[in-house]
Amino acid sequence: MKVEERSADAILEVLAGAPEPLGARQVLQVLKQGAGLDISEATVARRLRLLDRRGFTVAAGTKGRMLTSAGRQHVATVLRGRTTATRFLEGTQVRTSEGLIDLLRARRTVEPEAAREAALCEDNAAAAQALTGLVERHGRHFADVHEVPRDIALTFHRRVARCTRNPIVKAMLDVVLDPALDRLEAALDVVLDSHRSGEVTVIEHQRIADAIGAGRADEAEEAMRAHMDRLLDEAGRFLTEETAPIVERLLTWGMPGPTAHDTHGRPDPDADH
Repeated sequence: MKVEERSADAILEVLAGAPEPLGARQVLQVLKQGAGLDISEATVARRLRLLDRRGFTVAAGTKGRMLTSAGRQHVATVLRGRTTATRFLEGTQVRTSEGLIDLLRARRTVEPEAAREAALCEDNAAAAQALTGLVERHGRHFADVHEVPRDIALTFHRRVARCTRNPIVKAMLDVVLDPALDRLEAALDVVLDSHRSGEVTVIEHQRIADAIGAGRADEAEEAMRAHMDRLLDEAGRFLTEETAPIVERLLTWGMPGPTAHDTHGRPDPDADH
């Protein structure tokens, strides 16, 4: 966010929390106490005039500015967005095997609907063609090196997600398929590779692409759900007491915080020193 917009939103929040109208000097005093913005009183005055033009603030005689109804709605939207961003950040700080299972369950909930919408969209034939191209790349890669090409597999799922027009579904897809969660998908590679299920994924992805291309919404939805069910089942069977620590080390790799100590604060005997 640009400094101008950040300072304007901060000013609106100050006014929203004030019991009476405030002038530029009073707003600046509050900002210096908590917002961490290094701006002058003249800058605050300019921002207030900008907010007046936007219809977010209005002069209350000589007492200063107060929020309009539009200004209060804007502040509420900003605060909701900030809360959502905080929750999403917390959601990406997954350090356990249970978090990996939670991600797969969330994807199983929303991705079948994305596949259904892809089959019903106007350019479903073009989408299916692009998806088939990814499936073919996936198959060639697996045949050559016998490993799960997670980047290709994720691109397939993201390409399906692009077809959705439902704003709520799109928002959910943006969360479960966000690049910030690719670290969890990398841990999933360990599970899938251990089961040598790359060929099965290729077949399942092609089934999804074919249903989308034919415009068979129910079939596309069911094919995606069956695919996600299998991934979830394989992850659940793999993550035993013996294997979960391996996956959890992958999940915490590169994340802030102690990774070379166990939960009791003792040095990990396998850590490099």
